[in-house]
Amino acid sequence: MVQTMPTYYDVLQVERDAPPERVRAAYRKLAQKYHPDKMPGNANAVRAMAAINAAYDVLKDAQRRADHDLWIRRAERGSQPLPPQPALPQHLWDYLHPATQWPWYLLFGTLMVALGTVATAMYLTTMPARAASAPAAASCQQVALAAACPQRGT
Repeated sequence: MVQTMPTYYDVLQVERDAPPERVRAAYRKLAQKYHPDKMPGNANAVRAMAAINAAYDVLKDAQRRADHDLWIRRAERGSQPLPPQPALPQHLWDYLHPATQWPWYLLFGTLMVALGTVATAMYLTTMPARAASAPAAASCQQVALAAACPQRGT
């Protein structure tokens, strides 16, 4: 469960749309209850009175109250500040540096090997066999036979 930070409305125990009169009445009631003179020696009374005074100082001023309401809406929305944007590279080498761009080099190399393999397979498939296209070339058996028997070769 997510805990929310108490707002000044929570400190004074009033609704967010409470009119200034209601805020003032709540402040007076809590100030009488938690005033340090009514609770001598109680450190909690001093802290409570400081919180009550701070809340009333903000909520009695219309501009500061509007700022506080804006802060509450932003907190409820859960908006996070945007992360800082990295600086744009200044030189071409910053785009091409292998230490930072190695995945692109790996991808390019893999594509080149695949393209080379496909091109070689297509070439070997479409080109006729060399032995059939060159009848003047002698086979290995004929060359070996001619070397073994010089008379037969003539």
